[in-house]
Amino acid sequence: GTTPLEVILKFPEINELKVASNGKIAVEFTKAGGIDFIIMDLEMPVMDGIDAIKAIREFNKTIPIIIFSVQSIKGANKTLKALEYGANDFVQKIPGGKSAKENVDNIKNDLIPRIKALCLRRAIPIGSPSTGNTTEKSVSHSSSVLNTDSIDLKKYSMVRPSLILIGSSTGGPEALKKVFSQLKSHVKVPILVIQHMPPIFTEQLAKMLNKLCPLTIIEASDGDLLRPGHCYIAPGDYHMTIFENGLNKMIKLNQDPKVCYVRPSVDVTFNSAAANIRGKLVSFVLTGMGSDGVAGAKSIKDKNGFVLIQDEQTSVVWGMPGAVHREDLQDDMGTLDQLAQVINEIGH
Repeated sequence: GTTPLEVILKFPEINELKVASNGKIAVEFTKAGGIDFIIMDLEMPVMDGIDAIKAIREFNKTIPIIIFSVQSIKGANKTLKALEYGANDFVQKIPGGKSAKENVDNIKNDLIPRIKALCLRRAIPIGSPSTGNTTEKSVSHSSSVLNTDSIDLKKYSMVRPSLILIGSSTGGPEALKKVFSQLKSHVKVPILVIQHMPPIFTEQLAKMLNKLCPLTIIEASDGDLLRPGHCYIAPGDYHMTIFENGLNKMIKLNQDPKVCYVRPSVDVTFNSAAANIRGKLVSFVLTGMGSDGVAGAKSIKDKNGFVLIQDEQTSVVWGMPGAVHREDLQDDMGTLDQLAQVINEIGH
C-alpha cells in the first residue's frame, strides 16, 4: 500500500515534507526554521516523541504539533502526556494492512482539517495564552474577537441548574484539566462532558481528570443514573443522551450515525438534555475544531438555559466556540479560569 507520507504529499495544501527518523533530528529541523507544522510519532529511537515535544516547546511555543497515536491504553496515556507537554492534537495511527484508500480517507478527513485549523491558529503560544510575545501573535484571525471583560459572577449567583454540560474537541483535554482542577468539593450538580475522542482515550481522560478533582469523574456507561458530585464523560464512538425517569436522570448511549462528522457529538447530548430534562441547564462550549455544539446551544437557549463559551485568546482552535459566537447564542465568554469560577458559583 501507499505510505502515509506519500499520501500526505498528494494534498495541494502541502508542498514540501521533511522526514526526521527520530525525535532529536525533528528538534534540529525545527530549530533551523522554515517548518510550518510537525506531525510526530510518539515511538521513535534516540529521542521519543514526548521528549521531542518538550524540547521543541522550550524554544518554539507556536508551531502546531500533531501526533500519531496508537489506540491502546498505553497509547492513550502517552497521547494525553504529549498533549500536556504541548502537542496540539492527535490523529489515530492507521493500523498496518489497511488499504491505500483507507489511508487516504483517514488523512483527508482527520489530518488535513487539523493541519489547516492549527496553522490558522498560529497566533497563540501554547500554554501561555496571556503572555506570548507580540511577534508570535502577528498571524491572527481577521475576525478576532477580543475579550477583556471578566464574567460577572453575580449574574449566576441565583442560578441552580439541574445539569451542567461541557463540550470540547481540539485542545479539550488540557482545557478540561484546567477547569476541573479548579472545581471545589461543594459542586454537586451532575456534569456531562462530551470530548471528541476515540474509545480507550475517553476512559483514560476520565481517570486523569478524576485524580485532579474532588468530584468523581468516570466514563459514562449505558443506564448510568446521574449522581450528585459526579461527572460523566461520553465514551469514544458513542453518542450520550439523557432522560428523566421519575426523579432520576439516566444516561443512554447509542451508535446512531455521526453528527457534525463526530460520535460522540456535543449537539446530540445538548439537544437531548434540552428535550428531556426539567429545570435549568447551563452549558459550556470550549476549544475545538468545527461547529459541533451550535445546534445544541440553540436548543438550550430555547429552553431558557445558559450558554457560555471559551474566548478566542485561550482556545487552541476557536472553531466550536467561535461558531456559537457567530450565531450570538452565548450569554458569556471567558477564560477557562473564569468558566471554572462560574461552575463553582452555580454547582452547589
